[in-house]
Amino acid sequence: MLIGLLLAGQHTSSTTSAWLGFFLARDRPLQERCFTEQKQACGEHLPPLDYDQLKDLNLLDRCLKETLRLRPPIMTMMRMARTPQKVGGYTIPVGHQVCVSPTVNHRLQDTWTQRLDFNPDRYLGENPAAGEKLPIFPLEQVSRHRCIGENFAYVQIKTIWSTMLRLYQFELVDGYFPTVNYTTMIHTPNNPIIRYRRREQH
Repeated sequence: MLIGLLLAGQHTSSTTSAWLGFFLARDRPLQERCFTEQKQACGEHLPPLDYDQLKDLNLLDRCLKETLRLRPPIMTMMRMARTPQKVGGYTIPVGHQVCVSPTVNHRLQDTWTQRLDFNPDRYLGENPAAGEKLPIFPLEQVSRHRCIGENFAYVQIKTIWSTMLRLYQFELVDGYFPTVNYTTMIHTPNNPIIRYRRREQH
C-alpha cells in the first residue's frame, strides 16, 4: 500500500502541479495574492514552511481545487453495476460498466456558473456548484472510493507551490497556455513552457 501511495500518484500530482503553475502564471494578480497569503500565514520574512501552516493557506487550497476541477488528471472512471440502476429513463443491467467523467461533470453548464473560468473564489461559499451535493471528484473521489493518497497529494502540491511562490514569479511565454494532451492516460499539458524570474528579496 505504501508503494502504491508513493508511486501511483506520482504522475497525477506532478501533472496537477504543472497545471496549477500555468493557471497562476496566466493570472498574475491571483499569483501575488497567493504570495501575500504566504506572508500572512507564515510570517513576513517567510521562515521555513511548517506542516501546520499548510492548513492556513486557504487561497492556495482553493486554487488547487479549481485546478482539479478544470484539469482533472484522469478523464474517466469506471464502476460495475452490482444492482440494476435506472438513470434518465434507461436501465443499467447488473454487470455492466458505468463510466463517469470528471472532465465532463466539472464543466456542466447547468451545474457551474462561468464553468470555463478559473475562479478559486467559487469555493468560498458552502457549495461551489448549484444543486450538486458532490459536484467535483478530486483525485478520483467518488462516493466511498477515495484515493488513498489524496491528503498526501494535497500536502505535496501545496508544499511545492508554497516553495515556488516564495522564490519565483511566473508568467506565460508570449501568452501561450498549453492545450491538453489527450494521447496519454494522465492528461498532461502539451509543450509545457513557462517563464520564471527570481523574486526580489525585501
